[in-house]
Amino acid sequence: MTDLRDQLLDAVVRVLTHEGSAAVTTKRIASEAGCSEGSIYNHFATKQDLVACAFGERFRFPARVHELATTPGHGDVHERLREIATLALEFYRQMPSGITCAAEAPAVMHTHAERVHAQGGGPWRSLDRLAGWIADEQGLGRVAPGADPHAAATGLLGACMWHAVLVGTWGPNLAPDDTTAIDRAVTAVWQGLAPA
Repeated sequence: MTDLRDQLLDAVVRVLTHEGSAAVTTKRIASEAGCSEGSIYNHFATKQDLVACAFGERFRFPARVHELATTPGHGDVHERLREIATLALEFYRQMPSGITCAAEAPAVMHTHAERVHAQGGGPWRSLDRLAGWIADEQGLGRVAPGADPHAAATGLLGACMWHAVLVGTWGPNLAPDDTTAIDRAVTAVWQGLAPA
């Protein structure tokens, strides 16, 4: 059986994904997890700490980038870029909640950021790992020799973040759908990476 800490982390992700950052209250999270509001504080110091831990432990994007960085030469590079773009977009879509929590309790978020950095995580680490994987694929001849791995990684993740921001601020009806946005980003990046 899943312990309460895991249930709370999963509840945060469900509420964020289906109801948005405005719904992320301790009352709503407790209801979603099937526990009392007070029991949250047996596992987390604050709501911000809970949300920060959910970001760090439940979203697949950072972990998958780390896996890629340790497994060059496997799978299709183009398809792996598409997978990363899909996971990145899902991850970036939740960023407003992280920004809200940082504004509510900057000291808590700063402590969380330091903890993530000490464990080898954080946005720059994901970017560097993705660029490192592309460079490793380049060394194996699966990426064009003249390509710039760091620029490609920045372009892919930047396009995903930009789409998430546009959809979050302007709404889904005024932006391309996710599949189109991912196709455009991956195609643009792959044109610069594809070996001759």
